[in-house]
Amino acid sequence: MDTKPQTAPADRSYTDLNPVFDWVRGETSDDILIHLPGFKSDQVRVQIDSHGTLRTSGERPLDGKQWSRFWKDFQLPDNCKVNDVRAKFDDEMLQVHIPKMVVRGNGALPQPADAREPQSKEKAANKQEIEDNKSVDETKAAQPANPKKMTADDRGDRSGGMSSIYMGLSQARKTLLMNVAVAFLVLFVLGLYLKYRFTKTETS
Repeated sequence: MDTKPQTAPADRSYTDLNPVFDWVRGETSDDILIHLPGFKSDQVRVQIDSHGTLRTSGERPLDGKQWSRFWKDFQLPDNCKVNDVRAKFDDEMLQVHIPKMVVRGNGALPQPADAREPQSKEKAANKQEIEDNKSVDETKAAQPANPKKMTADDRGDRSGGMSSIYMGLSQARKTLLMNVAVAFLVLFVLGLYLKYRFTKTETS
């Protein structure tokens, strides 16, 4: 297979061919399949320039001065192994094999710090929310379940009870004073009686 560019003679007439191709992509390598009916291996050229462009071209005679030619460019992947690219021509088909550089292991690349920052902020926000909810629960647990408020009726009942106590004490005091007065009266009458008897005895 010729890989050097050729200069077309001035007396030739060309018909441009737009070949059908398939790009089979894989994890470790890609394959470009170009269908070139009527072409032979020595009529096809494959080149790679310094910009990573794969250039395929070729020409073949038809009748007299009539020739058929094609030109197809492909941009190679950034991770391809340029030095290992291989091409073969078989049964009117050009196959270009493009190996790739594969990252071994789990293939997970470390994320930059700015990509991890939102996740850290989210975790911090969730942690703060959990702590706030915990504080609210502790405050609720410290408070009585159903604090009872004093109503007017309760205050009235308490006032009535106090009045009854005061009335009971007053009644007892009155009874005591009355008993004391009766006792004094009895002693007074008894004293008068004794004085009367004593005076009568002396007179006799």
